Parts: sequence; C-alpha cells; structure tokens
Amino acid sequence: MYERKTPLKNDCSIEKTLNVISGKWKPAILSGLLKTTLRLKDIQKGLPEASKRALTQQLKEMIEDKLIEKKEYNQFPKKTEYSITPLGIKLSPVFNELSKFGDNL
Repeated sequence: MYERKTPLKNDCSIEKTLNVISGKWKPAILSGLLKTTLRLKDIQKGLPEASKRALTQQLKEMIEDKLIEKKEYNQFPKKTEYSITPLGIKLSPVFNELSKFGDNL
C-alpha cells in the first residue's frame, strides 16, 4: 500500500480532494459508481487490466473516505455491492468537468 512521504495539508481543500480520488483505478471506479451500483466482478469486467487486490484496496480506501459504501447480502453465494454515497455524489460535477477538459486535450 502507498504511504505518503509528506503530511497531507488539511488547510488545502484541493489537495484533500485529490488525495481521496487519486489512485490508479479510483477515477474509473467512481465514474462507474456514479452511474449505478456495482459488484466487484462488474468492476473487474470494466477494468480487466486491474488486479483484484488493487481494486479491493482502492475500494477499501474509498469506503474509509466515505465516498462509497459496501453492502453485503446474507445469502449463498455471497453477494456484495458497492454504491456511491451522498458525499461521493458531490464529485459528479467535478468528474463532468474533468471529462470536458479531457475532451479538449
């Protein structure tokens, strides 16, 4: 797992935001979850080059940051779904603007 070498500046909102959405797969995962609830296998299908370990680590970090939530169903076979939280939904306009910016590059 990545460890920051310098402390996060709590007085810089942009740095705090970038810290919670940065990660190789986080933008793609968040983009998918802004559209619909997903299971790990759905996320893996959309990101075949990502390892299961990397995805689960980034999902865990986003749960800790309260951007997404995990719901486990008490059934067999086990079913787990990931969905966006109200805090995560607030990233929607940010992602829309990032997408527009990327379209112009």
